[in-house]
Amino acid sequence: SLIEKNDTGYTIQLDSMGGDKVDAIECDAVVLAVGATAAGKLASSSPAISSFDGTKDFDKLRGVTCVAVRLFLKPNTSVSANLNGGSHAKTQLPPDIAKAMSDSPVTVCGAGIGSIDELKETGFCIYDLQRMHDEFSVDYYNDNVEENDQVAVLEIDFYRANAFVDLDDDQIADLALRAVSAAFGTAKIDSDDIVDAVVLRARNAVSHFAPNSALYSPDVKLGDGMYICGDWVDRTGHASWSTEKSVVTARQAASALSRDFGLKDSQCKVIPAAKDTPQLSALRQSARLLRSVLPPKTLPPSPWVFAKQLFSGDKDP
Repeated sequence: SLIEKNDTGYTIQLDSMGGDKVDAIECDAVVLAVGATAAGKLASSSPAISSFDGTKDFDKLRGVTCVAVRLFLKPNTSVSANLNGGSHAKTQLPPDIAKAMSDSPVTVCGAGIGSIDELKETGFCIYDLQRMHDEFSVDYYNDNVEENDQVAVLEIDFYRANAFVDLDDDQIADLALRAVSAAFGTAKIDSDDIVDAVVLRARNAVSHFAPNSALYSPDVKLGDGMYICGDWVDRTGHASWSTEKSVVTARQAASALSRDFGLKDSQCKVIPAAKDTPQLSALRQSARLLRSVLPPKTLPPSPWVFAKQLFSGDKDP
């Protein structure tokens, strides 16, 4: 696929899957809602994009491989209730997992958990979707779903998953169960309790944020009639990250397009990000002060890690 400049706007040429047919779309403007690596590939094949100054560093953009696993599980016979942090307070996950996740339906895990070889460089997030999605909630089930058709729903998203992306779906599902058990110190859910599983692989597709990578982030407007959005795009000071940043830059791109083309009724307002809590604000200020007094000798860690190192007596932060 490529994008070409024409007399009135742009021509997008789309290659058909598995065929020689090329579909052409004429348009006045283009909004690229793609990942960083995809943007780099488009720019390399499309002079209409690569001619803009904001794309000169696209060849430096990198992606990481991610694997998302959604497990539909036999529900536990007892319902865990009064859980915190989610849209819903009940789950049919095993009680030990429900207890481990009692404060939040989301758990973020770093690499190297459980001495599992496949996870040496792989971090992951665990989600209890019964507490996050209305259609999986226990109350919705009770009103709309036969008891025999009810399932608990657990999602595990792995980042930097190169070590096992090529395993088959059953192997990855079992790895996900082992990862959950290692993260929480709970009994491993039996593979026979998996009613269904969905495994999605995104090779080198998710934005790789590393030192200096922000220098390569373009503005939402690349040039006349060409706009871009995503979690790797500069959101001009808005304190958002990840999925929220993608939404923010999409609205910013839509707003820029609307101004340029005189559109009056576009709904592009961006809601300001919530301010830091007093605790986080105090921690940031403390970390900045500590760094000014004793600058770290290597790449500065996050403020809370840096403070912990100093207060724990680490002599070489």
